[in-house]
Amino acid sequence: MSEQGRRRRHRTVDRVVWILEAAARAPGGVTVAELARTVEAPASSVQDLVNGLVATGFLLEQHRRFRLGPAPHVLNLIAGRVVPRISQAELDELSRVAGTPVLLTVRVGLDAVYLARGGEDEIPRLVPLADQHMARPLLRTAAGRLLLAFTDEVERRGLLDELSRNDPEAVAEFRCALPAIRASRISRSEGLADPEVSALAIPVTDGPVVTGALALMHRRRGRSERLRLDRAAARLLAHIQEKQT
Repeated sequence: MSEQGRRRRHRTVDRVVWILEAAARAPGGVTVAELARTVEAPASSVQDLVNGLVATGFLLEQHRRFRLGPAPHVLNLIAGRVVPRISQAELDELSRVAGTPVLLTVRVGLDAVYLARGGEDEIPRLVPLADQHMARPLLRTAAGRLLLAFTDEVERRGLLDELSRNDPEAVAEFRCALPAIRASRISRSEGLADPEVSALAIPVTDGPVVTGALALMHRRRGRSERLRLDRAAARLLAHIQEKQT
């Protein structure tokens, strides 16, 4: 595999990401000591990283506590289409059309992250996953598998190489399913992340680019749930196409 295809983790980058996420999840901000415990690094090293992040606008400091700064939002604005733009009202409407809960999902590195949800979830323990934007393994969710399938081919090879270190069987299964996912533009998960959950995902697009996924979920009770999700996806796709024309 070429160097371009490899995607190796970098300790400093990981620490910066963990710092930014910790700051984002703490409305009142976090201290350097708290961040040091989070990233399991010396406070002096974390202080150096924090200083750089404050200087570039990724963190803001107030009373020695740090919270997320404006720089990530500015980068989103510059990029124009970093994340799919679907309002809460639109998500609720999509849920009503599908007759199932709908979760808007994006890929973040090796994880799928739920940005928002529409409708009432019939599986209450899954609600925090969306409301708290928790990361889920790509290959263990319908949305993650769909997003990985439509990732740039070179990047996808690098991601699969990394994923195969910990879950080679899941990677092998995904490689087999990849052509069908790309052809149908639908991905499924039958109990991959949770034995009680049956899920299906369809793409969210900006022109020809897949920017996210909509995940539909039901309790897993057998073949009837798969057929129910198929019908829900068909209604949703027809509704989306009608809105776009």
